[in-house]
Amino acid sequence: MQGPIDAITQTLSHPNLHGALVVGEFGTGKSAIARRLVTTGDPLQTRFFLVRATETLAQVPYGALGPYLSHATPQALDSSLSALRALVAYFRAASEGRNAVVVVDDAQYLDDDSSHILTQLVISRVIKVVLFSDGLPPRAGDLFSLYTDGFISRVDLPGLADADALALCEAIQGGRLSQGAGHYLARQSAGNPLMLRALLDHAAATGELVEHDGVWCLSGRFHPPAPPLMDLAKTLLQELTEQERTAYEVVALSGGLPQARLAAIEEDAVAQQLVRRGLLRTIGSSTSAFRVAHPMMARVVRALVPAGRSADLRRRVFDDEVVPPAVDEGMIDYLDWALDCGAAVSPAVLLAAARTAAHVSSPESALRFARAARAAGEEPAGVVEEARVRLGLGEYAVAVELLDQVLADTTRPVTAADAAVLKALACVQRGEDPSRIHAIADTCAERLAAVEGNAPAEEPDQTGQAGHALGLLHLLGWILEGEFRTARAEADALDAVLAPPGTESGSSLPVLLLLFRGETDAALGQCDTALAGIRAAVDAVDRSRGDLEHLRPRVVGRYVSALIHAGEFATAREALEEYRQRPVVSFEYVGGPLAALEAVLEARRGKFRAALHLLEPALASLRQVDSEMLLPYALGVAAWAAHSLGEYGTASAFEKEFAGVAPIGSRPLLLLARAFLAAAGTGGPDGTGDLSGLRALAEAARDASFLSCEKDILELLTVLGDTERTWRLAELADQFEGSEAQVLSGYAHAMVDHDANALLAAADRAEGLQKIPLAAEASARAMRLFEKEGDGRARRMALRTVRHRQSLLEGVLTHDDGDPRGSHELTAREREIARLAANGASNRAIAETLVLSTRTVEGHLYRIYGKLGITTREELEGEMRAYDDEH
Repeated sequence: MQGPIDAITQTLSHPNLHGALVVGEFGTGKSAIARRLVTTGDPLQTRFFLVRATETLAQVPYGALGPYLSHATPQALDSSLSALRALVAYFRAASEGRNAVVVVDDAQYLDDDSSHILTQLVISRVIKVVLFSDGLPPRAGDLFSLYTDGFISRVDLPGLADADALALCEAIQGGRLSQGAGHYLARQSAGNPLMLRALLDHAAATGELVEHDGVWCLSGRFHPPAPPLMDLAKTLLQELTEQERTAYEVVALSGGLPQARLAAIEEDAVAQQLVRRGLLRTIGSSTSAFRVAHPMMARVVRALVPAGRSADLRRRVFDDEVVPPAVDEGMIDYLDWALDCGAAVSPAVLLAAARTAAHVSSPESALRFARAARAAGEEPAGVVEEARVRLGLGEYAVAVELLDQVLADTTRPVTAADAAVLKALACVQRGEDPSRIHAIADTCAERLAAVEGNAPAEEPDQTGQAGHALGLLHLLGWILEGEFRTARAEADALDAVLAPPGTESGSSLPVLLLLFRGETDAALGQCDTALAGIRAAVDAVDRSRGDLEHLRPRVVGRYVSALIHAGEFATAREALEEYRQRPVVSFEYVGGPLAALEAVLEARRGKFRAALHLLEPALASLRQVDSEMLLPYALGVAAWAAHSLGEYGTASAFEKEFAGVAPIGSRPLLLLARAFLAAAGTGGPDGTGDLSGLRALAEAARDASFLSCEKDILELLTVLGDTERTWRLAELADQFEGSEAQVLSGYAHAMVDHDANALLAAADRAEGLQKIPLAAEASARAMRLFEKEGDGRARRMALRTVRHRQSLLEGVLTHDDGDPRGSHELTAREREIARLAANGASNRAIAETLVLSTRTVEGHLYRIYGKLGITTREELEGEMRAYDDEH
C-alpha cells in the first residue's frame, strides 16, 4: 500500500500537476488506499477532503458533494456557477491556507454536475484531486479529461506480484506455503488482494489447502465454489450491463474466445470496456483473443450460470461444433463447458484431454473426461486415464488395482502397454525395487505375444507401438538401476525403429526416447550431448500445439536437473522461471520437484540458507506426492545445507528421516544423497571431521560406474579439504563434456601439479559458473601454496579473493586447514602503525605519536610487510587502502 501512496504524494507535490488518477480493478484496495491517504497526509501542509461516489448517488445532481454543500441554500444550487462559488468558499475556509486536496473514491460513479464543478475547481487551482477509479469509462466526463489533457498524472494499481501474494497468504495462514500452493493462489486470483483472500479462505475451508509438517500444500483436489466465492462474483457481476455480463460469461465458460467469435454475439466495444475495467485480458497478437483476467472466475461463473442459459450461450457461439483449442488457450474449460451442455465429444478427444488435464493440475476435469470416454465405449483406455489421475494424487494402491484390470485384457496392445508403464511407475514411486519394472514389462510383452495377430485391422501397428513403449519402460528401469551402458544400448535399438519427434502427430515415444537418452548421456559425463538431446525434447513439446503438453513437466524437470549437474546454473534458473510463467502448469511439479531442484541449485552455488528455505516447503510437498522420486535426494541436500549453516540439530533430523523413507529414485541419486548426508556428519559440535565414509561412497560410485555421481562426490570431498583423490577427479573431468568439466579439470590438475597460479585461474572460472564453494576452496589452496613458496605478495593477492569468495557463501565450509586468514590478520597496534606509515610518517614520528621506541616501530613494520606480502614503504599505501576496504 505504501508504494501507491508515495507515488500519489509525489504527484501532489509536483508544481505542474494538479493531482492523480489512480486506476485499479475491483478488489485492489482503492478504498483502503484512499482512506489511508486522507488520514496519513501532512496536516500542516495539506487538508484532505474525502468524497465517496456511489452508483445510487450518480443519479443525483451534486450527490457525492452533498457533505460539502450542506451550508449552501437551495437557491445557491440552482446554477453550476452558484454551486462553484459555494464550494470555493467552503474549501478555502476549511483548508485554512493549506493545500486543499479532494480525494474521490469510485470516481467513475460521479454525476455529471459534480464532475464538471470539480474540474473547474482544479483548473482554477482552488483544489487538487486524487481520483480512484476502476478504469476510464467509455465516455470520459470532464473530470477524467484532466488526465487526458495532462493536468493530472496516472497511478496504476497492479495486482500483487507472486512473492507479495505468497507473503500475504503466509501471514494470513500463519505458516509457510509450498511454492505450488502460492503459485496456484497468485495465478488464480491474478494477484487481486480481495480475490486472493477469498480464494485462500475457500481453499483452507474445503481442504484444497492442507497443512503438512507446518507447511500449507495443495491437496490436489479442487472443489466447487462455496457461497463466499459465489457472493464475491455476484458483487462483481451486478455492476455489469446485460451486454457486458453476457460477454464476460461466454469468455469465462469457454476458457478463452477469439475476438471474431465474441463479436458474433456482442459488439467489440463491450469486450474492450471489460478489458479497461480489468475483467478481461487479451491474448495473442494478430489473432487477438480474450480470457478472464482472474482464472478463478471461470469455475465460479460455471457454478453461477443456470444450465439453460449456459447451453443457450454455447449454441450462440459454437452451434454444435466441438473443436477444442490448445491447452494453453483454454482447452480444459472448453471441454468442461461442452460436456455441461451435452455436446457430443469424441472419445479420442476426451482421452487426450484427460491425459493432459492429469498433468496440469486439473484432476477433477481429467476424471470427468476419462469417465465420459468410458461411457462412450473406451472402457480400458478410460480406466488407464483414471489410473493416471490416481497416480498423480499419490493413490498408488488404487492406481495399481485399476491398471491390473486393464492388463488382464490385452486385446488392445497400446492401452495395455500404457497400463504397464503406469503400473511400473506406481510400484517404484511407492518404494519397490526398480527391477520390478522389467518384470512388469516382460509380463505385458508375454501377454501381447500370446494374442498377437488379433489386433483390429484398422490398427495394424498397435503391437509395434506397444513393443516400443515396453522397450522404453525397460530403458527407464536400466536408468533407475544405474545400468547406463545397458541403457545406451537399449536407446540405440529404439532409435533405429522410432520415427523422429514430430513425424507422428501426438506420439510421445520419440520425445521420451530423447529424454531417456539425455539422462543416460548426462550420467556418463556427456553433458553437452545430453543437454542437446533434452533441449530437442523440449522443442518437440513446444511444436506439438498441446498434444504433448502432458510431457512438459517431466521434460522440464529432467532439463533443469541436467543443467544443474552440468554446472549451467544460470540457464537452469531461466528454465525454471520460464516454466512457472507458462499459461498452464502443474502446481504439484512447481511445489515439489522443481522447488527441490531450485534448492539443489542454490546449495551448489553455496547459498545454503536460500537452499534450506526452499527445501522446507518442497519436502512437505514431496512427502505427499513424489512423482520424480526426489525425496531421499532432497533430504540429503537439506542435511548438507543445514550442516553448512551450523544447524546441526536440523541436519540430524533430516538424516533420521532419510533412514525412515523408502529408498526410491535412481540408485546413483540415492548414493549421492548418502554422500551429502555423510558430508553433513563431518565437523559440527560432535563431529570428528572424518571423511572416510565419504571416500567409501566415492569408491562405491566408481565400482558401480556411476561416473557423474562419482564426480559430484569427489567435488564434495575437495570443498571439505580432501586432496587424496584429486588425481581421480582430474581423470574423470578430462573425460566429461561441458564447461563445468573444464573448470574441474583445471582445478584438479592444478592441485596435482601444486600450481598456485593455475588454481587461481580455475577459481576464477568456477566463480564465473557460480560454483562459489569450489572457487573459495581453490583460492584458499592457492594462497597456502604461495605462502609455502614464500611469495608473500601473491599470497596477499590470493587472500583478497579468498575473502571475497567466502563473503559470497551462505554458511561456512570448514575443514582441517581451518581459516586461511587468521594468522595473517594485522593486530590493532599494527594497523595503527601501518596507517601512519602509509600517510608518510617517519619511523621516529610514529614512535613519538604512539609513545614507542623507534626499534619497536621498525619491528612492527617488518611483521606488517610480511603479512601484507610487500617489501617497500611505497607499496604500503595501496595495500592499506585495499586492506581497509576488505574490513
